[in-house]
Amino acid sequence: MFQNWKWLSFGIGLLVGAVGASLVSSRPTFIRDGASTVLSHGIHAKRKVQGWAAAGRENLEDLVAEADQKLQDRQSAAKE
Repeated sequence: MFQNWKWLSFGIGLLVGAVGASLVSSRPTFIRDGASTVLSHGIHAKRKVQGWAAAGRENLEDLVAEADQKLQDRQSAAKE
């Protein structure tokens, strides 16, 4: 029973792949426009995440510097 489903799924996948390949190879403008729109949104999201990461890294560096300064202050106070 599952053998029939496997071959049916394979056939459907082959058909969908062939239709997709023919659509992409003909390159209608709506596919190209849609792809460029999706890619532009992806690039925008990537840049936004990179900005957040840079800000987070800067905040973390500031926090580490403050903690290091407090440690040095405590150590110098303990020596006196």
